[in-house]
Amino acid sequence: MANTLKFGNGEWYGKKDTILAYNDENSNYKPLPFNFSRASSATVVNKDGLIETVGSGQPRIDYKDDSKGALKLEPSRTNLITQSEAFGNTYWTKSGASVQGDPSTAGSELIVNGDFATDSVWAKDTGWTISGGLLNCNTTISNNTRQLISSYSTSKVYLITYTVSNYVSGGVRIDLGYNNGATRTANGTYTEQMSFVNGGAFNGYLRIFSNGASNLKIDNVSVKEVQGFSSPDGTNNAYKFVEGTNNGQHQIFPTSSTGTDAVRTISFFVKMDGVSKIGIRNNDGKYITYDIVNNTTLDKTITNDFVSSDFNNGWKKLSITWDSTTVLTGARIFLLNDAYTSGNPLTYSYIGDGTSGIYLFGAQAEEGSYATSYIPTQGSAVTRLAESCDNAGNDQVFNSTEGVLYTEISALVDDNTIRMIQISDGTNGNRVIIYYKSGGTINGALASGGSTVVDIPFSATFTNTNKVAIRYKLNDVSLWINGVKVGEDLSANSPIGLDRLSFNQDGGANYFYGNTKDVRVYNTALTDAELIALTS
Repeated sequence: MANTLKFGNGEWYGKKDTILAYNDENSNYKPLPFNFSRASSATVVNKDGLIETVGSGQPRIDYKDDSKGALKLEPSRTNLITQSEAFGNTYWTKSGASVQGDPSTAGSELIVNGDFATDSVWAKDTGWTISGGLLNCNTTISNNTRQLISSYSTSKVYLITYTVSNYVSGGVRIDLGYNNGATRTANGTYTEQMSFVNGGAFNGYLRIFSNGASNLKIDNVSVKEVQGFSSPDGTNNAYKFVEGTNNGQHQIFPTSSTGTDAVRTISFFVKMDGVSKIGIRNNDGKYITYDIVNNTTLDKTITNDFVSSDFNNGWKKLSITWDSTTVLTGARIFLLNDAYTSGNPLTYSYIGDGTSGIYLFGAQAEEGSYATSYIPTQGSAVTRLAESCDNAGNDQVFNSTEGVLYTEISALVDDNTIRMIQISDGTNGNRVIIYYKSGGTINGALASGGSTVVDIPFSATFTNTNKVAIRYKLNDVSLWINGVKVGEDLSANSPIGLDRLSFNQDGGANYFYGNTKDVRVYNTALTDAELIALTS
C-alpha cells in the first residue's frame, strides 16, 4: 500500500493563504498545498495553551485539546460586544459591584500636589482651603475640590488612595469624572479602584466631593493606573468583578443595542476568586444560574445549559445559547453567594463582602447556535470571516480505481448542517466523501459517472473526535469508524478522474467547519485488518 497524501498528525506546514499536505514516499518529500482563505485575523490556542491572534489568511492550528494540534475551520461570526476585555469601561455598567485590576501593577502617579505641600493646581469651591500640608473641607453644601487628569482613559482602571483626618461631621468621596466613589464618614486611609465616567463639564477630573455640610481634612491623594490580571492569552488584561458591600444584586452588563429576533450565543471566560455561583439574565427576562465548581445548572427558564470548556491556569470558557427577541448584548452577569439555590438572579439579594468575586475575560455575543473562537473587540463590533481549505493534490496522488480516504475529525457542533471532506474531479459527479449529515450521522459516500452510487450512514456524536475511513473499489465500498466496519456496499462502481482534496463540496458549499487532526489518502484499498488498525 502507498500513503500518497498526509496531512496533520502533528506535522503542520503553513503560511499565508496556504497549508501543506505532502507525499513522502521513498523519502522524497513532495508538498501538496491546499488553498487556504480567511480575509480577517482570528484567534487560536497555541502550544502553550494560550489564546493568540493570527493574521489574515494564516491557517489556525489549534492545540486546545491535543498536543499534536488540529486545523480549525469556522464560519463567519461577529462579536456584538464592542468592549470584550475593558470591563472597567463605561460600556459596562456595574451595579452593586466594581471592576478591579491588580494593585501590584500600579503605574506612575497621575496626581500633582497630592500631599498639598503648596496651594496650587487644585481648583477649590467655597469652603475648601489648602494650608499646613492639608486640604481643609468646611462647607455647608455639597461641592468639591478638583484636578484635571489629562491622560485619563475611560477604558482603564485606577487605584485611588487618600487619608481623612480631623473628622468632625459630614462625609467625603472621590469621583472620577461622573463615577462616584464610596462616601467616607470617619478618619482613616482609604483605597478603592474605579474607572473614569464621562458625562459633562467634569470629564477627566478627579473630584473630592463633600456629602452636604462637612468638616474634615484630606491628605495624600494618589491616583495610579493599574493593569489587569493574567488572562487566557497570557497578558494582564483580565479584570476582577467584585461584589459590593450592599444588600442587593451584584451585577455587570454591557450597553444594549437593537437587534432582530435571532438565536444568539453569549460566551465569556471566568475564573473564581471567592464566588462560585453566577447567573445570566437576558433582556427578555429569561435566566440561567450556574455552579462553576461543579459545572452544574442551578435553575433556569431557558432550554439550554451552559457549555463549559477548561483553559489554562484555572480559567473556564462558558457559553449559553437562547432565542432572543432583543440583541444579546443586553445580558447581565450576576454574582451569587453560597446560600443561593434557585430563583431569578435579578430579584435575589445578599450582602456582599466587598472582596469576593470572579475574574472576567473575553466577552462575546454572536448570532448562531454555538460559540466559536474568541473575537477581541476594542470599541466596535468585529467580524472574523469564514475559512475555506481546498484543492490539494493532483491525479498522480489519487487512484480513482481504488483507495482509502481517512480522517480524524470533530465538528464544532451538531447543528443539522452537512459538512464535507472529499476527493473529487472538481465536480459532484465523481467523488469520495466523508461527511456529517443533518440528523446525526457520519456518512461515507461515493459518486461515479455523475450519480451517487453509495451513501452509508452511521449514528455518531459529531463533537467527539472520530477516526473515519472509507474504502473504495469496484464492488467493494465500506465505511469504518473508530475501529469498526459500520457499513458496506458490494455492488458499486469506482469514481473517475479524482485529482483534488477539499474541505468542502465542489462549488463552494457544505464547508467542513470543525477540527481536523489527521487526513490520509492511500492509493490501494486497505485490508480489513489494516483499516481496523488505522481507525482504532
